[in-house]
Amino acid sequence: KIDLSGHSERVRSVLTVSNDGSKAETTMVLAIPSERSENLSFVKAMASKKKCKLVNLPTTGPNGEPLFEITFDKPLKPNQVKKITVISGFVGILVPHPAEVKQIDPHLVKYTGSLYEISPYMVKSQKTSIKLSTSNVLSSTKTKPYSSKGSKISYGPYENVKPYTYKPMSVHFESKAQFSTLTELEREIKVCHWGGVVFSETYNLRHSGAKLKDVFSRIDYEKGQRGSSFDHFAARLPENSYGIDYRDDIGNISTSNVRETSKNVVFEMRPRFPLFGGWKSIFNLYYTVPITQLVSTIPGTSSYMLNTTFSTPFDEVVTEKATIKVVLPEGSSDIQWVTPFHIDSVDFEVQKTYLDLTGRPVLVLNTRNLMRYHNQYFQVIYSYPNIMIHRGPLFVVIGFMLFFSIAIFFFRVDLTIGREEEQAEVEAASSSTLKDKTE
Repeated sequence: KIDLSGHSERVRSVLTVSNDGSKAETTMVLAIPSERSENLSFVKAMASKKKCKLVNLPTTGPNGEPLFEITFDKPLKPNQVKKITVISGFVGILVPHPAEVKQIDPHLVKYTGSLYEISPYMVKSQKTSIKLSTSNVLSSTKTKPYSSKGSKISYGPYENVKPYTYKPMSVHFESKAQFSTLTELEREIKVCHWGGVVFSETYNLRHSGAKLKDVFSRIDYEKGQRGSSFDHFAARLPENSYGIDYRDDIGNISTSNVRETSKNVVFEMRPRFPLFGGWKSIFNLYYTVPITQLVSTIPGTSSYMLNTTFSTPFDEVVTEKATIKVVLPEGSSDIQWVTPFHIDSVDFEVQKTYLDLTGRPVLVLNTRNLMRYHNQYFQVIYSYPNIMIHRGPLFVVIGFMLFFSIAIFFFRVDLTIGREEEQAEVEAASSSTLKDKTE
């Protein structure tokens, strides 16, 4: 099943695997189309609703297909059958066609893929279905068996498809999806044991749909001729979030609203102008979450665990490049992290702020092609001695004590040289003046 109702591709494949060999098998190989390798966002496999171990193999298929090895929860014995569900996501697949449209025109996109499931094995029978966001289909591949009803297109069944068989398939249709793409996301998560967990997020947002062909008309826009533009977003922030601030280079943006639900805080925002194809908006979002909600102690140790979401809290946004920075308290050590998906690279930095001597360690996670799937919880574990928690307030107390001690010293002690001699001369001059007046 191929879902194209959004502005990314989400594929759900249900594989019925049979062992035709003479010995039990514990693994199988999964292939991804070679032309999709740079667009791959995630891939996961499940058996009986349990997640299977998935490993990216160093080898590729005959046409450069990326290969993954799936490990079964139980060995598959000869003549046994097992169902494996594979879910994968791809970004940048839907191409605007035409590339430029007028403000009044519908947003048309073209999808190109393979009619067959790319597999290293012989496929005895398969079916493919495509879900679109509208029923307005201009053209599509009609390889029989083929059927179309509303916003759904079905192909197959196709019998005895050979390994690594690729058959081109395309669909040209109208999309109502919001093509909101973050070309770059920088998310800083700062842990403070005397306050909360402070989130500072910088968004470089772009409308990745068809570009606006003519001049933008505000009058036509107010009349409802809005094309593929969008002018609002919604972010689901953690429960009890406070200090929410939304601004850009100009300053604070007041066109926002915050409301609480039973599970989270919903932040609704509107940029300064609607976004059409090719338009960009850069803004910052700040908020704080109580530390007891996201950071917990590990019993019997001096270690703590930060448990928070990885990606952007905005729904249905694709991120091309993301940098997640976790700023830990000064003195933290033995830093470890656990993410439920692959990370491209990991770095460490040092950030110096007020009351810091050596600086705060910063864990930097870099990755790309993020979808809603990546907004899962990840954990950062670090050691932090209890005495270090009191170091900051102790520095403040000692600083004030030194300041007032020095102030008292200078105000109370007279360090002027020769003051007594000057005072004696003044008194002698005063008495001499009085004596002259008396005479």
